Amino acid sequence: MVKNSNQPNKNYQYPPRHEEILAKMRHPDYEGNFILPTDAPLLDKIKYRICKQILSYEYDNKLTTEQLAERINLSVPETKEILLCHVHKFTLDRLITYADKLFSPFEIGIIKVEPRENY
Repeated sequence: MVKNSNQPNKNYQYPPRHEEILAKMRHPDYEGNFILPTDAPLLDKIKYRICKQILSYEYDNKLTTEQLAERINLSVPETKEILLCHVHKFTLDRLITYADKLFSPFEIGIIKVEPRENY
């Protein structure tokens, strides 16, 4: 029988320091890609999704960070913060303004999401 590799491995054991590492990665001053906690406020989840869409736009259009910064009229360091999903550094309306420069016209909608099982 072939095991479906798309299913999460419920037996996986995180390294002993996983909580310490995750806490460090969730800290607002973390320099790498920001990890959104599962219990994050709705506003942060929305901002996170917009940041991810902007990152996808950069990747899909094979842009450098400098080229993306120019398109959204933002400094390169601030553009990097968007690409690393540092949502705490941006307001929702500000992120929407940048997204509008890339995806215009676009809409933001509401999608009802069924609760998922935590693994």
